[in-house]
This record gives sequence, structure tokens and C-alpha cells, in this order.
Amino acid sequence: MRGKRPRKKRKSKLEPYLPVIQKLVCTDELSAVLVLEEIRALGYTGGYSILKQHVRSIRPKAVRRPHLRFETEPGVQGQVDLSPYTVLFSSEPTPVVCFSFVLGYSRWQFLRFFLHADAHSVCHAHILAFEEAGGIPHEILYDRMKQVVLESYRHRVVMHPLFDAMRLHYGDFKAVALAPGYKEGKGKVENPFKYVEGNFLKRHRSRFRDITDLNDKAAVWLRDTARPRKHGTTQERPIDRLDVERPELLPLPAHRFEAAEVVDRVVGGDFCVAWDTNRYSVPPRFVGHTLKVRVLEGWLEAKQGDEVLARHRVRDPQHKRFILPEHEAEFRERSTSRHVLSEQFLRLGPSARDFVDGLIAEHGGAAGYHMSRILELAQNVGAARVGEAVRHAVQYGAFDFNAVARIVKGKTDKPIAATPPTSGPLPENIGEYLRGAGEHQRPLRVYEQILLKLKKEDEDGE
Repeated sequence: MRGKRPRKKRKSKLEPYLPVIQKLVCTDELSAVLVLEEIRALGYTGGYSILKQHVRSIRPKAVRRPHLRFETEPGVQGQVDLSPYTVLFSSEPTPVVCFSFVLGYSRWQFLRFFLHADAHSVCHAHILAFEEAGGIPHEILYDRMKQVVLESYRHRVVMHPLFDAMRLHYGDFKAVALAPGYKEGKGKVENPFKYVEGNFLKRHRSRFRDITDLNDKAAVWLRDTARPRKHGTTQERPIDRLDVERPELLPLPAHRFEAAEVVDRVVGGDFCVAWDTNRYSVPPRFVGHTLKVRVLEGWLEAKQGDEVLARHRVRDPQHKRFILPEHEAEFRERSTSRHVLSEQFLRLGPSARDFVDGLIAEHGGAAGYHMSRILELAQNVGAARVGEAVRHAVQYGAFDFNAVARIVKGKTDKPIAATPPTSGPLPENIGEYLRGAGEHQRPLRVYEQILLKLKKEDEDGE
């Protein structure tokens, strides 16, 4: 009897992709889930189980230290940690810091990436996490990061004052600073970092346009991938378990805590506010106003009340002036008319408005010329003296530069009292405004005729 012919072994669907899988696992260090996405894009039609088994067989084995696992009841505990990474922003390697917040029961996670993880940024990340989760856990575990713990002693720690103020604002939750090196105590937040690195960052090959793009993509990944997946330990989806946990969290307060640095700044004559050693533009119409300057996560906002007037990325170069295009355009638009001159002229005192009205009525398009000459005079001899001269000129009905100049020189039968102007001092750099005041509406020969007329009237008056 002839023996059975040996059955020819069927070729595995995985076999054509083995070299690619070897590179993705051992060189690119991708997870089996991401490897599956990569080879399916190349045409692989096989299943996940056989791929996962093969990936396990070729991946280098990590040494794991045994530790006890513990679970917490809903709403009881959260864990926070920071982890540094290097990503590519427009192909430029850039160090970033990842803030991770995890609720212990549900394993619901929140992420925020920073360029500089100072106490203001870390506190703000807490606030965003609490708001997105819909509440605050009764206690949160930390290692002794400097943004939370300023000083450590044997039996106590000194919290950062900003963090402590934020903690009290959000229900006075208990902040537990773990002993140095006790990583197992924060396993619920330490382990997700591996998932962030192995799934999220590797999925995008750590390439992003900028920090905003990185955070936007992290938010999408959390929403679409991390929270809806079945968690390896709980075997449930974090988003579903959050529904159970949320009612047990501390409620959010009525108002958000302000974690940013906020200072008052006067807008200078160059329509800029100062921060550190640099100056940042605001709309030119706010020159002389006091605005709130708010700095957080590398962004500077200039605000009047709740309105954000300007927003700048905080720059590293020192002693520079940064002007937004819309502010430059507004300055040029305003400075080609009498508007910018009028604003500064009105600071000469209560009579300045009447003088401007008289100038416009008498000289029309040449009013800007007279205002600019009078402001130059104020820069030379002082705003108080020129303001008093303007008051005299209004009384005399003399609405021109020469009349004010004569009064300043003392050609009047009334003494000039150096009373200060009531509308605030002129900016020291009024010359910038005068240089930017644009071309006057009349040709020079018109001004020459006006000056000759004024000179003749002056001679006749003597």
C-alpha cells in the first residue's frame, strides 16, 4: 500500500511581511496594534492573533520587578506625574514635558504637553483635567516634583504656594507626596506613560507642527483611542467606568482658579506692553491705558476686563519689540490722519479739546501740522508749560502753533503758571508718534503761505 503523501504546509499570510514586522518591532519599537495598522496598509489580510504571537516571540524581553496591585473605590484617588519626551516640531527635535492625570478607579486619563513645565502650567493642567473629568478626586498621589513640593522633611513637606492655593480652591483635596523612588505607588499613572509613548507618539512618529498641534492630536487620541478601549486590567472601557466614578468626585467650584501669572502693565507710546525684557504690541488706541497682562504656557495675553486685546507667543530673544501685523496696520491707518496726534494733544490739559476744535475750524487740513509742532514744543519745554499756553491761546482765540510758541516765550501780559495737565503725561517717546504721523494733507507751499501770514500778523501786532 502506497503511503500518504505529506501535506504541503500552507504559506502563512504573515510570511511576506516578516522583514517589515522585524523592523517595526525591533527598530521602531511599535506595539502589535500599530504593527497591524502598518502592514494592513501594505496589503496584509490576516488576523491579529497570529501577528501578536509572532511579535511576542521577537520582541526583547523586559525585566519586571514584582509588586502588589491595589484598587481604589470610585472617586477616591487620582494620580499625577510628569514625563519628558523629545518630539519633532517641523523636523526640529524639541524637548517637551507630558502631564498625565489618571483617575484610579476608572483609569480615565488626561494629558497635557508643555514646553516649560512651571508651577503655573502644572496647576492649569490640573484645572483642565478636573473640568474635563467633571470633578476632583478626594486625594491625588504625586512624587516630589518641584511644581508641587517646595521642600521635603522627614515627617512633612512644604507645598508650592500656587499649588496649595489651587488645591484649596478645588475642594481642599488631599495631596499625597510619595517617598522618593516609590514608583509602584503611582503605577496607574506610570504605566499609561508607556501607552502614551508606545501608541500615541509612535502612531505619529513623534512628528507635529508645534505644541498646539501636539496637544490637539493628544486630545483626539484620548477621545477616540485611549478612553474607549478595553483596559487590560479592568477589562472595561475607562469612559464607561467614568460614568460610575463621576458622581463620587468632589464637585467643581463656581469659578475657575487663575493659574496664570497676571500683572498690570501701562501701554507705552510704542503701543506695547513690557514682559521680561521684551515688548509686545496691543491695539494702538490703548496707548496710556493700564491693561492686565496674563502669561501662561508660553502665551502672553493683554486683556481689558474679560476682553483679550492681543495674544503673543512669549519669545526667547531679549530686548526685542514684537508687533502683530494687525497692530502695525492700525497704527499706520490712524497715523495718516489727525487721530493719533489728537489723542496725544488732549493730554495737554482741559483746554486742549477746545484748542483742537478751533484748529480744525480755522485751519482744516493743516490742523495736524500745528498739533505736531505744539507737541514737539511740549517735548522740549515741558507739557505743563505748553498746556498752560494752550489755555491762554483758547482765551485769545489764537488757534495756531505760533501763538502758543509766543505765549510759551512769555509774550503775554498774564503770568504762566506751570500747572500740570489733567489728562495724564505725554509719553516720553512722543517723537515716535510725530514721525509716524504721515504726510500732511496740504502741500508744503500752503504751510509756507500760512507761516508768512502769521509772521505778518505778528509784526503788525507789535
